[in-house]
Amino acid sequence: MENKIMRWLSFIIGIFFFAFSIVIIDSIFYNGSFLDFPYILLTIYFFISTFTFPLVSIEAGEEAQDKNIFVRSNSLIVAYIIAPIWIVSKYFGK
Repeated sequence: MENKIMRWLSFIIGIFFFAFSIVIIDSIFYNGSFLDFPYILLTIYFFISTFTFPLVSIEAGEEAQDKNIFVRSNSLIVAYIIAPIWIVSKYFGK
């Protein structure tokens, strides 16, 4: 039951990260929206990350548990960014 709750919380955090990335793309890059060509690739990647993040967030949290405070505080952000790569290497890399 606790694992299921943690995955739902991770999914909510992933939605927050996705919304934050869209706001960043729109506010930093004035000439285009997140649906223009170079930014659509980032949008698709972060959309996939939103759904793969709950699968790796628990494992990333366990890996960062014994590290220093900087690594622990940024581990979920890094896990969100590399979640699709982590899933592909974990399940298809064998």
